[in-house]
Amino acid sequence: MAGEYYGDELIIIGVLTTILLIAVLSFLKSRFKRRFVFSLTLLAVGYVSCIIGIVLVRGWDALGWIMIGFSLYVIGLLTYIGVVIYQWFKVRRTTNS
Repeated sequence: MAGEYYGDELIIIGVLTTILLIAVLSFLKSRFKRRFVFSLTLLAVGYVSCIIGIVLVRGWDALGWIMIGFSLYVIGLLTYIGVVIYQWFKVRRTTNS
């Protein structure tokens, strides 16, 4: 199956999967699971949409699936990183007081 795709698609899928796995592992280790649900859901929906666009859909329609999926993925990743940074500053501020 991997022989059908060019190296670019495999690299994109690998990078997206790696980032998603790191976020899921971080989510499972976190004490504040409720705060990460929205951003992790955006990450998962964006990942699935991007994979559907790369693997199942062909032609110009695939570009739409990939762009929507990638934009959801990036928004989810940015909100996830924002929540992590916010929690880090919040914990750091309360321990110094």
